[in-house]
Amino acid sequence: MLIARHERRIRSFIAALVSCHRDAIDEIIQSTYLVAWQKLGSFTYVDEAPDEELIRWMCTIARFEVKDYVRRQRDFRHALDASLIDRIADLQVEQSDYFEARHEALAHCLGRLPDSQRHILNLRYGHNLSVKELAAREGRQAGAVYTALSRIRKALEHCIRNALRQEGYSS
Repeated sequence: MLIARHERRIRSFIAALVSCHRDAIDEIIQSTYLVAWQKLGSFTYVDEAPDEELIRWMCTIARFEVKDYVRRQRDFRHALDASLIDRIADLQVEQSDYFEARHEALAHCLGRLPDSQRHILNLRYGHNLSVKELAAREGRQAGAVYTALSRIRKALEHCIRNALRQEGYSS
C-alpha cells in the first residue's frame, strides 16, 4: 500500500535518470519493485510513519536498477554514465521536498484552470496528441492551438511560482 501511494515519486525519480524513456521507466520500476519485495525483510524505519524512509529506500534500489539497466542496454540511446546517474540521483533525493511541493502546486494550479484549458492539456499531454492532431480534432488552426498552449503554460508557470513562494521556496 505504501509503495502504491508513492509510485509517482519513485517513477519520477527513475524518469529523471533515464530521460523519461517510457519503456525503460516501466522496466526499471518493475525490477525495483521485485528487488524491494525480495528485500522487504531488511527494510527498517525510525520515524513513526515510514513513508519518507520507504521512498528513500526504494530510490536507492531504483538507482542500482537504473545502472544495471543502462549496463545491459548497450544500445540505450539515452544512457548516462554511472557517476552522472549518481549525481542526478543525489540531487533528486536532496530536492525531493521541493519536487513534491512543485507537484502539489501543479495539481492545485491545474484545478484552477477553466475546463476548456484542462481539456486542451489533456488532449495534448494526456492523450499525447500532436498540436496538428489536436487542432484537427477540435476544429481549430494549429497556430491557435500553439498560442493557447503557450498561454496555458505561462499561466501555470506563474501560478506554480506563486504557490511555491507562499510555501517558502524562492524562484
